[in-house]
Amino acid sequence: MTKSNYQALVIASLCIPIAGVIAESAFHLIPEELADAYAGLFLDSSIGIWEIFLGLVAVVTSMLGLIAFYGLLRLRSWAPRFAIGVSLLSWLTVCFLGPQLLSGLGSATLTLGCALYGAAMVLPFYAPEVHVLFWPEERAD
Repeated sequence: MTKSNYQALVIASLCIPIAGVIAESAFHLIPEELADAYAGLFLDSSIGIWEIFLGLVAVVTSMLGLIAFYGLLRLRSWAPRFAIGVSLLSWLTVCFLGPQLLSGLGSATLTLGCALYGAAMVLPFYAPEVHVLFWPEERAD
């Protein structure tokens, strides 16, 4: 795998879910009745300390995720381990954010983006040609 192929994989892991969310909004893929029912059941207008804390954790996790994305894209040596740590933190955060409403397209693009990002995180550890991109001083001749 070349450097540009790896960077395309990292970019695709972010762009595909974003494109899915844009398509979901632009084409109104979630029926209005379902969106209204979801809002009535799961969106509470009262905000407590727990919701504020989860919101702050989600914002911090998102910022750390962007830093990890940048590091993977720019082939920084710290990025693969950092990305795995941030992914574990985001996984724990999402568990407490509650149910989400997605269309089939939104769910499919989110799943594909997660799979591509997972591949981008582990390739530096398991693919020798990608490992050398991150840690050139460890080149085994």
